[in-house]
Amino acid sequence: MSTPRGRLIIAMCAVVIVVLSVEATVVAATGGSKLLMIVPIALFAGLGLTLLGVVNFEGFVYATIVVRASMDIVKTSPTSSGTAGVNTAAASGLDPAGGLAVIFILMAFFWYLTRKREGRVAPRASIHRICLILFAGAGYLSIIDSASVSISLLEAIRVTAVVVMLAVLEVLLVDRESIKRLVTAIYVSAVVPVGLTMFNVVFHHTQFTSGGFDRYQGTFSQPNPFAIYLTMLIVMGAALFPHLTIRKRALMALLLIGCVISLYFTYTRSAWIAAVIGLFAVAYFGRRRLMLGIMLGSMLLSLVAVPTIAARFADLGQATNASGTASNSLTWRFNYWGEVLPLANKDPITGIGLKMSSFETSQQKEPHNDFLRAYVETGVVGTVAYFLLLFSMGAVARQSLRFTKKRHGSYEHSIAVGFTGCVIAFVLISLVSNVISEVIVLWYYVAFAAAAYAVTQYRENAILRGLPPPPDDGEVPVLARLSA
Repeated sequence: MSTPRGRLIIAMCAVVIVVLSVEATVVAATGGSKLLMIVPIALFAGLGLTLLGVVNFEGFVYATIVVRASMDIVKTSPTSSGTAGVNTAAASGLDPAGGLAVIFILMAFFWYLTRKREGRVAPRASIHRICLILFAGAGYLSIIDSASVSISLLEAIRVTAVVVMLAVLEVLLVDRESIKRLVTAIYVSAVVPVGLTMFNVVFHHTQFTSGGFDRYQGTFSQPNPFAIYLTMLIVMGAALFPHLTIRKRALMALLLIGCVISLYFTYTRSAWIAAVIGLFAVAYFGRRRLMLGIMLGSMLLSLVAVPTIAARFADLGQATNASGTASNSLTWRFNYWGEVLPLANKDPITGIGLKMSSFETSQQKEPHNDFLRAYVETGVVGTVAYFLLLFSMGAVARQSLRFTKKRHGSYEHSIAVGFTGCVIAFVLISLVSNVISEVIVLWYYVAFAAAAYAVTQYRENAILRGLPPPPDDGEVPVLARLSA
């Protein structure tokens, strides 16, 4: 912006940033209300993202992906450190992430209308997108019997934002270069949460205590969603690592090491197991024997050199403590599932409403099982939609693997392999955690899903843009990039 108007805009933004920084410092130093610090910053950031969306929608999408992983740290609602390690049923309060979801939906809607007016043809929707739309629809139906329509509606809107993200990315990802930009944005999003975790670990700033362990959650609201997010980044990162340049390998290696350390300090056992199995899937489908050997050696060394890993699993053999309550989270889960399941009797067809299971129980905690949660909160309709969603995950993974089979060792095949590992990890963690309700995790999951679908659509995308289709065999060339 070398024009006088451009310089004036930059100067005004600089003044606003300085004012907000001073205001935030004063509030933090005087112990004032967190709202006084969050609201002005959120409004300014929201305005900035909106302007970016108007000028450059693709940049807006990637900027949203970068900042979303760090937004939960500004939530004003308190979290609990209960046995399950989840939020209580307290009101969510001011939620900038919810505001971002609304902004994203609106900007995507106007972007779609612009494309429609210009006569652009969108690629066909994946089966994954269709099933995710069905699941979101079941969420809206669940509002019928919800004890709090506003909370269930807000949750449904958040899921809708995930659907919109998947739909947008399936249009934007037309070639390898666009996929690489998306992947870059995803891993840049990890810099702040992983960096904060490293800082807290070094200076012993404990964020969460559960089961006798000091756990860390980065910029996330709880250790569990942070661990799921890290698991997906580690699995996909391992798949893509051989395709990076030497300089980028060094940066990725540093970030992945930080992710592994952060995952360890979440002390989330299900994520530990899912990450290992996901990496084994990458080694198997990617035919990487060296990686398999390194993993086996690292596991054996970790069990010996890091005794807290064995200690974290040791308490699973203790059913109850002296007071008669569950002494470990697995036993607690089994007991709590028995309390949650009867809630479905209120309305077995459409459920009791999204997010309502944590309001209708005495412990006020989430079920920690996505299958149970789907049935209780969205009924039979939502359960069927959820199983269709799981089926579509596997279908996209299988399709991408088969489509890139002739290009074994290519970047596209590694995307397919990495996504397959993420799907396996996703399903495993869903058995004992609240993955489908962690919208922040879903944003990054659907980003990887869109990338896996995109590698099967190069030919169709080229034809839609009037370009010659790429060859069927061998390495897929980088297509000429047109504005989406």
